[in-house]
Amino acid sequence: MKTNEYMLEVKRTLPDLGSDFNNQLHMVIGVSTEAGELLDAYKKNFAYGKEIDTINVMEEISDIFWYIYNLCNMLSLDPEKIMQTNIDKLRARYPEMFTEDKAINRDLDTERKILEK
Repeated sequence: MKTNEYMLEVKRTLPDLGSDFNNQLHMVIGVSTEAGELLDAYKKNFAYGKEIDTINVMEEISDIFWYIYNLCNMLSLDPEKIMQTNIDKLRARYPEMFTEDKAINRDLDTERKILEK
């Protein structure tokens, strides 16, 4: 499925909570909730040795997508532009590859300029 098709489909299933702020907050809380459920799948593996259920992991990731893409719809943000901006920022931060030094000693001014494009 293409990004623009997905954005139309998720918008179709979106409840209206009465205001732009409430609708956006619903999305932000939902991302956090679903991320917690994803984390729990890995916690169970880490703490109790339970096998990771990749079907459940896929479901939690897809739920996170639902919230993220609906938030993008609400804010008129283009997910493909967001992805490209993220890659541009990471290329500036790690020109060749990840290093701990570059992760710690970031050029925040350069990163901000990339994000503001």
